[in-house]
Amino acid sequence: MNTTPSLPTRVDTLVIGGGTGGAAFAGTLAAHSDETVLLVEAGPDYGAFDRSAWPADMLDARSIPLSHDYDLRTARSSGEGALDLPRARIIGGCSAHNGCTASVGARFEYDEWAGLGNPGWSADEVAPLLDAVRERFRVRRYTMPELTPPQRAFVEAGVAAGLPFADDLDDLEAAEGIGPMPVNISDGVRWNSAFAFLDPVRDRPNLTIAGGVAVTGLSFDGTRVTGAFVTHASGVAHIDAGRVVLAAGAYHSPAILLRSGVGPAAELTALGIPVVADVPGVGKHLLDHECVQLDFAGRPGLVDELAALDWNPDEQTVGRARSSVCDDGPYDIHVFMVAGANSGHPGLPPITLYGGAMRARSEGSVTLGLGLDVTEPVIDHRYGTDPDGHDRTVLREALDLLESMVSQPGLAEVLGERVGKADPLDDIVNYCHPAGTCKMGPSTDPLAVVDNDGAVHGVTGLYVADASIMPTITRGNINLPTAMIGVNVANRLLGARVLDAAGTTADAR
Repeated sequence: MNTTPSLPTRVDTLVIGGGTGGAAFAGTLAAHSDETVLLVEAGPDYGAFDRSAWPADMLDARSIPLSHDYDLRTARSSGEGALDLPRARIIGGCSAHNGCTASVGARFEYDEWAGLGNPGWSADEVAPLLDAVRERFRVRRYTMPELTPPQRAFVEAGVAAGLPFADDLDDLEAAEGIGPMPVNISDGVRWNSAFAFLDPVRDRPNLTIAGGVAVTGLSFDGTRVTGAFVTHASGVAHIDAGRVVLAAGAYHSPAILLRSGVGPAAELTALGIPVVADVPGVGKHLLDHECVQLDFAGRPGLVDELAALDWNPDEQTVGRARSSVCDDGPYDIHVFMVAGANSGHPGLPPITLYGGAMRARSEGSVTLGLGLDVTEPVIDHRYGTDPDGHDRTVLREALDLLESMVSQPGLAEVLGERVGKADPLDDIVNYCHPAGTCKMGPSTDPLAVVDNDGAVHGVTGLYVADASIMPTITRGNINLPTAMIGVNVANRLLGARVLDAAGTTADAR
């Protein structure tokens, strides 16, 4: 295994992106085949888990660091300025800097994926993979005694407002409720996808991991992919590959496709990009969870008290509820609290309560803008713009739930004075869970980019294995579902299903 930018000139499979989906895909494929696999990541690879080798902020599960951020932006729903879109440029991707919430979503959405023409993705079929992913990420649940005083008050206020207490928030069958959050934290360390999926196979001779390698475009012979053009510390290079798997995330996977001539033909032609395949859905159907927030100053002395605690993560609890316009799934609202002195986001108030629309219908886009900008795509989430007003209805009801919780004396005492906007709906914020820009579906779906194997329509040998292929977004943090996507796309190439964290396989097809 090689973690330096010294690259092979040809491999069987080139994986682009070492984030959650890419690490899960590459680790699974390398472990269960003799194929040569090269995983390239634009950010650094700090190697296997080692407290002395990895940056401390990327390991510290108490807060969300920004030291390896891509510095992306989208327009605010208020029209005032730009909204940050945190994305991690590092091996492990966003799992290396996220809030550590471990959610698998609900049975409904996976059965929905299968019903949209994607066999192999129903809840019964992916449940064993989600279990394996949960093990790999060392998921555990906080207990009530572990919660900080503000987080305990938040749970108690939710119960008083009518939510049942729940300790099964990482279960496909879970319904409404509020309780301690399941997390991918091990001994205070944010256990990321690189630790979960790459560390067990780093010594395999068929796997090469190269950090600091940026992909500028793909190469084709007709409509068959032949490799990728890259830049790294030693210059520029072309890597020949029998198969290319994009796992650069919901922003960069479609951008690489577009730069390479795979996308809406008219848009590519207008940019002067030769068309390899007319795939209209590339970069469309950008999904995310949407949030509104209530900000509070905190009671006097609270921040100092929290800072003095030995263990003070920003997030520890979550509540789930149904809106009046909920689909047939079990819930579509999340409420949670960020309360602590450790958050990496500058300017964040001492305490913020969030209400999230977990099945938001607003859709944005990822484009290249004017000219071939090989650095960052143009991202427009268009939060709160669904034509029937569904998202704003859900967010308003999430705010109503939060207001009911805020009125409970125990929580009110913790929160202190309210600060910020009079109407939070004036400025919808993001949940940082982008998905859907390379939508999975049959060729009869005009927006489908990949089929149920993750293979890109209209070309040969090219796959996508990250959150961008989600046809609909799961109702929770998408880290675990994205890892499952990486595993499942690898499984479908292998013709077997990885059933547990030990790596056994069954159900060969």
